Amino acid sequence: MKEERPSDPLARLGERLDRAERRRAERQGKSTPGEGLGFGFRVGVELVSALAVGVGLGYLADRYIGTRPWGVIVGFFLGAAAGMLNAIRALREWGKSSGPPPSA
Repeated sequence: MKEERPSDPLARLGERLDRAERRRAERQGKSTPGEGLGFGFRVGVELVSALAVGVGLGYLADRYIGTRPWGVIVGFFLGAAAGMLNAIRALREWGKSSGPPPSA
């Protein structure tokens, strides 16, 4: 038998929205393997790039100010701290969007 559809366009829209919400709720609990891998690469790239920027700025400071090797050392630690902060922010954002972990 064929399902009866409401003739009212707003009612049909409401049904479509309900179906889409159910599908989204079902998918929210499931994650694809590539999603986690991509997120891991993103965090890794953010850590490495922040570290490279910190060391690069420290090298430039050493070169123009003449404080060798302190600029590179301070730049390394500042870059590492910035990279860690970026990673923590990304992890918090990801944790909020993925919802609570499933209970066993």
